[in-house]
Parts: sequence; C-alpha cells; structure tokens
Amino acid sequence: MKEYLNKDLYEILDITSDADEVQIKSAYRKMARKYHPDVNNNTQESIEKFKEITEAYEILLDVNRRKEYDLLRGYTRRKTENTETNRTQAHKAYSSVSKDKPKQKKNDGTKDSFSKIFNNIMDGLFQSEQPHKEQKKKPKPENGRNINFTVSIKLEEAINGTTRTVNVLHTEKCPKCEGRKFINGAKCPMCKGTGEISIHKRINVKIPAGVKKGSKIRVANEGDKGYNGGKNGDLFLTIEIEDNRLFKFDGLNVLCEIPITPYEAALGATIEIPSVSGNISMKIPPLTTSGQKFRISGQGLKDEKKGKTGDEIVTVKIEMPKDLSDREKELYEELKKHSTQKIRENLK
Repeated sequence: MKEYLNKDLYEILDITSDADEVQIKSAYRKMARKYHPDVNNNTQESIEKFKEITEAYEILLDVNRRKEYDLLRGYTRRKTENTETNRTQAHKAYSSVSKDKPKQKKNDGTKDSFSKIFNNIMDGLFQSEQPHKEQKKKPKPENGRNINFTVSIKLEEAINGTTRTVNVLHTEKCPKCEGRKFINGAKCPMCKGTGEISIHKRINVKIPAGVKKGSKIRVANEGDKGYNGGKNGDLFLTIEIEDNRLFKFDGLNVLCEIPITPYEAALGATIEIPSVSGNISMKIPPLTTSGQKFRISGQGLKDEKKGKTGDEIVTVKIEMPKDLSDREKELYEELKKHSTQKIRENLK
C-alpha cells in the first residue's frame, strides 16, 4: 500500500480539500520557505518535514494521483460540484432579471442588455473557477566569476612568443538539480547540495612576443559559467618571466650585472656584454666605480601593442683576479709607490 494514503496531505499543506492549483502552489511556497533545510541548519527534522511537504505538493498537483488519493481517502467534494452549483445560481439570476423587467420591443436593445447582464453574472461566478497562471518572477541574471591563473615562461619565450596549455578548474551549474541544491527534499547527490559542480578544462593560450612580467592576458568566456542568462566569466593569465643566470626584469627593462677588471675601471675600455637580442658592445669610461649603472637604450623587451621598447640596465662590478702573476704583483707594487690617493681620509 502506498504510504502517502495514510497521511492527510491537505492538512500537511494547511489547505482545504477543494483547494485549486494556485492555492496548492502558494501553500507549498510558504511551507517550503519555513521548513527548507538551508534555513534550519540542515537538521534531520527539517529535512524530513521538507520531504513530507514536497511529497504532498507533488501528489496534489498531479491530477490523476490526486483523484486516486481523494477517492481512497473519501474526499468526494470536488470542483465539478461547485461549478454545477454556480451554473444553477447563474440561471436563477438570469430568470429573476427576466421576470422583473417589462417587455420591450425587439429592436430597443433589451435582448442585448439581458445578454450583457447574463454574461457579467456568469463571468463573476466562474472567474474564481479559472486557474490563474502563476506569474513566476524571472531570476536575476548572475554573471560568472573570473578565474585568475599565473603562467611562468622563459626569457626566450617572452621575447619570441609562445603557447601555453593551462588546466583550468571552473564551476558550472549542476546539471542534475539545475542549481536548486535539493531534489525531492534531499540534497542533490551530484553536487552534494552546493548547486554547482567543478570541471577541469584544458585551454591553449597564445602568449604574444615581447610580453613583459606582470602582463595579463584575457581569454573571454573561459571563467565560471553565468546563471539565468548572465555572462560567463573570463580567464586572466598573469605572466611571470623566469629569471635566468644573466638577466632579471623590471617591466620592459632588462637588468644584468657585468664584472670588470680594476684596470678597465681605472683606464676605461670597450667591452662585449650579453643582451636579449645577442652580444653587444658597451663603453666603460675611465675611473668607473664598482656598482655604477649604465643604460643601453632599446635593448629591453618590446611591447608591440603600445609600440614601446625597454632598455638594458647594466651594473658593473669590479672584481679582482683570483690569482696574480709575479709580473702583476710587481706592477701593483710600483702603483702602490706612486699612488697619492687617500681614499679613506673621509672616514676620520
């Protein structure tokens, strides 16, 4: 035997046995808001109550199941009886109006007047019998969230451009419960009551040549899915350029440190240094100090969109050789005898 036949479904929804579809839906919404597990901390009592009212709602809204339930439970007073009563009352009202009115000529409009009165009476009596279409409020569009991802590339890739495949985890509305979180009063088994599912997606992204550190690349519509007609979010890739043995980066500028010998610092020299486009020449002026910086224009990274190119900034560092020949020692001794510099006199 079906278990719901032992329950008073009308009492569960707090409605009468002759309630129409609109009244059933209205009662269910009211009860659902009150007993929904989400607003009752998901207690076992609220879950069971929500299942009970949902079961009552689904049975009473189904014409055939409600008819079977009413028959077995003894609810025989249905809307058809009310309709016949209303129709009888309408005919009586029409007869009463016909008797009270004096007879008129055929063309004086009396027939049309009685027809209008009768129609008005019938409309008034049967208006409540017509189920009103429930005007559902359309849920507001909700845009999907953006996803941010960091991609690390090598210097050569930043200069020449490259392609990266990223594995993005984004959320979509649960296809089983359609975001409602519950099915028949119980948590959706697919999304576990969250209304969303997580999906991995592999996306190929083209990284343009001359990209700089910290740049963001936007991939439209590859973020989380939008709901109720809302727009999908976007995927944003933040570019990191790996520092290598020679170069570091500051925006479009390339930074490097170059060692020079004591005599190159003292006398000046033209030396060969690396750059992102290959080796180039750089002039060291006489009396160069350790830590001094030199800027070489146009030897940094390129930003093709903005039409800009960075510079290479070279920091020189005076380094002593790890070992000296006898002749080098003799020359340093000679330099020591002839030097008149007092470089530490300002320390007193």
